[in-house]
Parts: sequence; structure tokens; C-alpha cells
Amino acid sequence: MFMDRQRNRAAVGAIAAVAGWTCVGLQGADVDFAAAVTSTRPIAYYRLESTEGKSEVGATQYKPSGGVTSVGPGGPVGVANNYFVKLNGIDGYVVTTQAGGVGAAASMMAWVNLDTLPSQENRFFYVEGESQSGNDLDLQFENDNQLKFYTAAGGHVTYAPAPATLVNEWHMIVATVDTASQTRVIYWDGKPAATDKGGGRAGKTGIFSIGASTVFGGRFFKGGIDEVALWDRALTGAEVATMYAAAKASSAVTAAPGAAPVGVSATTGQFPTTAKVEVDDSNGPLKLKREEQIAILFLTAIQSIESDCQNRANRACTMAELAAGPVAANGARIDHLKFDPKTDPRYHGFHRIVTNTRSRNARMIALNQEFGFRIVRTTPGYYSDPKDATVVMELQLGETRRAGR
Repeated sequence: MFMDRQRNRAAVGAIAAVAGWTCVGLQGADVDFAAAVTSTRPIAYYRLESTEGKSEVGATQYKPSGGVTSVGPGGPVGVANNYFVKLNGIDGYVVTTQAGGVGAAASMMAWVNLDTLPSQENRFFYVEGESQSGNDLDLQFENDNQLKFYTAAGGHVTYAPAPATLVNEWHMIVATVDTASQTRVIYWDGKPAATDKGGGRAGKTGIFSIGASTVFGGRFFKGGIDEVALWDRALTGAEVATMYAAAKASSAVTAAPGAAPVGVSATTGQFPTTAKVEVDDSNGPLKLKREEQIAILFLTAIQSIESDCQNRANRACTMAELAAGPVAANGARIDHLKFDPKTDPRYHGFHRIVTNTRSRNARMIALNQEFGFRIVRTTPGYYSDPKDATVVMELQLGETRRAGR
């Protein structure tokens, strides 16, 4: 991710030239959010599509204990047939084979939907964590309806969401801790909601569980939990915002035909160009120009279709194929991007697209090269946390005749 607001703006501006593309018939949008999560390198990612299964990354597995059922639709991440685990609040929870794996920093994510307020049950609702007496990594709603993230013996950071928004509504929670900087953060629906300098201890060794603690009894979650992940590092605010934006963009695309999703005005086409994109960084909302918002939507569409190429065509697809509609291994046509000559970047005199990425991100560099980008230069020390160089890449746009000529 980008290290400051100026570089965020520069990077978004660099890709805004692609605003002449929109997505047609975008299906399989579940890959958007999942791809956004896996790109951040979690050590475990449980989509919870059934009551038992395995992590999307690594080799760990999960299984139910007590009253756990699989119900749909799940969290609003743009999946047509998404499911979640429903926990009865009496004895139901999910246990995993993930144990420890967390050193000096950690992050956890979950989508939650409470059946009732903890205050009405007069007890805690445990969300997720690796419980250990004296060295906690626990995220839970307590009987005052506040969300608390514990990283040491009794030490925690607290966020108090409005009780009226908790029941029967989905929310994405991310909690991060960095013991080196002694920083803890709770993110609520993609935005930082609470932070402190509590820090806690490094080195968690407990079993990762969902919906109840394996150490502290009686804290059974009552409601739904979906899309759970664990990292061995502290996510940045930009990374959290990107994941949440991917979920909301996917959800908007998969809205019922003829209906305008929340925050989107009805217009022609299945991927409305009047859609709005909200992005936050550590300093708050980032004001984007219209063409910058469309650029983000464009890249989200590319990510989705390219993931379909990997899953259905078993290969990476070229930019030309993305525009025409790639062909899957079974001969079916995969979704494609639609060209609008009135707003195509080449129509308005743009001749190149410039982007940049970390030098260690070999997969992204290779993917950009697959699309025709070439490396222009490498700038040392561009990124921090961790320190890394940036690779600047350029795509030359070919000659395009204007409509009517």
C-alpha cells in the first residue's frame, strides 16, 4: 500500500486514465473481496461457507462445536450464494487447527451480525482470537455492548458502536496490534474507530477460535460470523479500507437486475458509472476526483475477471482478452470489459498508463507485464513499514481512431 496521502493521490491519479472502461455482466464477484484479503498475506482465512472446512491459505482447518449451522446469505461481500456460520449463543462455536503463529504484531478480521445485544443476554459475545491467560489476543463484545480488543492481561482498546446498529446488521471488524510501536487499532466497516498505545505482549500461542474462547468460558456469540482471517502483522489503514471497498464494490455489482444498489443511482449498463467510491487512510476520508473513483472501479473489475481467468481458464488473460471476453476451459465465455469510445483514454489524448508497486511484489510485477506494462525505473526507499523500493511501470496505449473517422 502507499505510505502517505500524497502518494495515494499520485498513484490513483496515474491510473485514472483508464476511466473509459466499464464492466459488463460481471459475475463471480466473490473473487473481489477474497482476492483483496488473500493479497494481504493472512496466515489463515476462513470463509466459513460451511460448518467445517479449511483455510483459503495455508493448511489449517476448522470444525464446529455445539450449536453451529450454515445459513445464507452471508456477509455483504458480493457473493451470490454466500453462507456464514450461525451460532446459537448457548454452546456453539468454531475451533480451528491454527495455534500461535503470531509474533510481535497481529491482525484479525470478521464480519459479524448479532441476533441480540449482549446487554440483553447479560454476558460477553466472543468474536475471535487466541485466548491465553495473561497474554490475550481476544476480540469480544461485552455486556455493555462495547467491542473490546485484548492483547495482554486486562489491557484492551475499546470501541462503542451505536447499539441500534448492532442487531441484524452486518459489520466488518478488523483489530490490529503492533507490540513494537505499542499501537492497537479497532477498525469498524473499513474505518479506524478506536486506537491506543497499550500494545501488549508479543508471541501468542493459543488456539484460534471463532464465536467462543477456549480459555474463558461462557462467552458464546449469538448470531452470525463470516469471512474470518488472521495475520502475523499489523494491517495498515489503507489495506483495511481496500478490503472493505472491495466488499462494497462487489455487493453493488451483484445487486438485482434493474435495482440501484445503496449509494448508486440507476443508469444504463450493469456496472453504473455513477457509482461512488469512498477511500480512507490514517488521516480520514480521501477526496477523490470522479475519474479517480472510476479508475478504482475499473481496477476492481479487472481483478475480478482476471481471477475468473485463473479459476476457469487456468491461466492469466491478456488485456485484449479481458476486453473481448476470455474463453474458459469448458468453452464458455467469461465476462468482459466494455469499451466506450466517448470516454476512452486514447480518444482524449492519453498515450500511456503508469503504475507502481513494491519491488518485492513479484506476482504483481509479472501480472502487469502480462498486460503489456514495462519497467521504467526503480526508486529506492519509497515505501516504509517495511522499507522497500518501488518499481514504476508504464503501458503505452496504441493508436485508436475516433468514432466517425
